[in-house]
Amino acid sequence: MNKVAIMEARARAELFSETAERMNVAEAIIEKDFWVCWVLKQLFSNKAFEGRLLFKGGTSLSKIFKAINRFSEDIDLAVDYETLGFNGENDPRQENISNTKRNKILGKMMEECQRYIGGEFLDLLGKQFRETLGAGHGWGLEVSKDDKNVVLFHYPAASTKRLAYLGPQVILELGTHAEFVPRDRFAIRSFAGEHFPKVVVDNDVPVVALLGKRTFWEKVTILHVEYHRPEDKQIPDRYSRHFYDVAMMAEGKIKEEALADRELLAQVVKHKETFYSSGWARYDLAKAGSLRLVPPKNRRGALEQDHKKMAAMIFGDPPSFGWILDRLAKLENEINK
Repeated sequence: MNKVAIMEARARAELFSETAERMNVAEAIIEKDFWVCWVLKQLFSNKAFEGRLLFKGGTSLSKIFKAINRFSEDIDLAVDYETLGFNGENDPRQENISNTKRNKILGKMMEECQRYIGGEFLDLLGKQFRETLGAGHGWGLEVSKDDKNVVLFHYPAASTKRLAYLGPQVILELGTHAEFVPRDRFAIRSFAGEHFPKVVVDNDVPVVALLGKRTFWEKVTILHVEYHRPEDKQIPDRYSRHFYDVAMMAEGKIKEEALADRELLAQVVKHKETFYSSGWARYDLAKAGSLRLVPPKNRRGALEQDHKKMAAMIFGDPPSFGWILDRLAKLENEINK
């Protein structure tokens, strides 16, 4: 992959253009997908990060499990908080501690994670990138000014066919509020590598990632929380993607694996009660018999508009929001039996 990363921009653009033509998708998506995979390869081939990072979220559903047809441009990474010193008396999972003490630990954990991101993590990754890309060759790496848990990699864009909603940067979202189980090792490839393996040599990207069934229950509980969101609280931007992802997973193997492991749902709920405590989330109802996936009627209009905005990121013909609601209703009934 490094050969492509440093090749002449015109040749790189031609590679992305030919891949885009074969797949009938935008060239900018192919280019960004290459750099997402390249960054993942740097992360999971660096021994300094071994055991400290876990790949999860929508991009893992797309690239590893092929469970969704949505192009997910972000890299969602969990940082093992125990490696930052949060174990023993500093472990927020301790039983019989007050909410005040737990929240204090979680606050310190976030501060320490941000210190790690802006210090050691950024330094190591920057050094690794410079060894391949050189210094000052149209790329940059920085912590986001808007969110200290986000690192932005501005890649050296070769394609001139840009998309308004898809900037030439890879977004790395890092946080400590995730569990590392169950996980496994996988290998993924960029779209360009899949179509032109003789050009994109050394294109297998090894990653350590959360299993699909865990991500299924993580997303299902997001939808459950959204059902209970108070009317005066606005749904976060781009949240329709979670409804789409769950509806798509309901069609495949991941759902069967998840439904066969109801104990994992209980583990996810317990974890969220600890790390994402909320007075209105109703985690106590996030179980068979009372789980909610279909959004209330007063939320559907905003979610449908958000889904339409996301349609350009879906390969092929995007499903209607009505189809998503119908699929979620069936899944909700299936879980609650």
